[in-house]
Amino acid sequence: MLVHIQILRFLAAAAVVAFHVWGIAPDHIDVPADTPSLGLWHFGHGVDLFFVISGFIIYYATQTSIARGKELSPSAFLRRRVERIVPLYAFAILAMTALAVLLPATFGTPGWYSPSHVLKSLAFISFTDGQMPVVFVGWSLEYEMFFYLTLALLMMLTQDAWRAVVVAFCGLAMIGQIPGVADALGHYTFFTDPLILEFIFGVLAGILFMNGMSGEQHTGAMLLAAGCAITVLLVTDPANRALVYGLPSVALVAAAAWISRLRTNASWPERVCERLGDASFSIYLIQAPLVVFAAQGMAALFPQIHPLSLVASASALVIAAGLALNIVLERPLLALCRRIGRPRTAKNVMQLAPSAR
Repeated sequence: MLVHIQILRFLAAAAVVAFHVWGIAPDHIDVPADTPSLGLWHFGHGVDLFFVISGFIIYYATQTSIARGKELSPSAFLRRRVERIVPLYAFAILAMTALAVLLPATFGTPGWYSPSHVLKSLAFISFTDGQMPVVFVGWSLEYEMFFYLTLALLMMLTQDAWRAVVVAFCGLAMIGQIPGVADALGHYTFFTDPLILEFIFGVLAGILFMNGMSGEQHTGAMLLAAGCAITVLLVTDPANRALVYGLPSVALVAAAAWISRLRTNASWPERVCERLGDASFSIYLIQAPLVVFAAQGMAALFPQIHPLSLVASASALVIAAGLALNIVLERPLLALCRRIGRPRTAKNVMQLAPSAR
């Protein structure tokens, strides 16, 4: 694994946690109007960095497996992604539902924990009702799952799955900018949201990192598709977050990847952050209930705490709890799923790499 990509994962998770603590700080302490925000309102866009990292890592991991002679079938690829996300996310949804029953004054939003909404959250389709999932940060996982499902489907249909997913997502994003399309699609604008381009940005960064411009025909076609989508967005919606936050995230991911390639011996602070990056999914999920408790606790212990100190201390508590969750539950769950779900052989293996012609 690329050490500095893992560090970026941790920083992205920590940024989102800090953003949410800052957002609820006025509910627990006095926040003077002249309190410097230090850009904390932008920290929620750590999600954009996550999406770019996801595209990069999925490409990097699959191509690394191929190089080692361990090519994945579409079903094996999808199973690995499900094993990585679903068990812990399902646990988080059920835990939040239990908290709503036990602490209705804090978590019991009417209708939020109805059986249908819980089931839609578990199925990654809460967007069909125009609502956030039970675990509110799970909205981003619905985009992740859309990316994985689309890629797995294209792997079954073509050997040029990477080129196909790049062209498909760029095409969807451009279709979404056509006047009237958003109104016609309603909640299903999910499928044409320019956010999906951030996965493609990550994939392209991975292709250039691993292959340079080899396979020029396919790489060029993918870059052309991305360029067209970016151009359309610049004309129709220049302030779109996929441009404002997605493109800088590509630069961060590319820099982290190249630093990891050049620096083979990481320092101990880098190793610590890498370990926290391994726990980024747990940190990301556990913040859903815990930011409230952490902020409440720090405000009760230190009523005169400075707002920025509240953000730092409550975020640290959430990060520590996320690391504990990773050790106690996430890693054992992942190991168990892989023991019971991994077949001994993979049939109908398909090449993920774009073939050079």
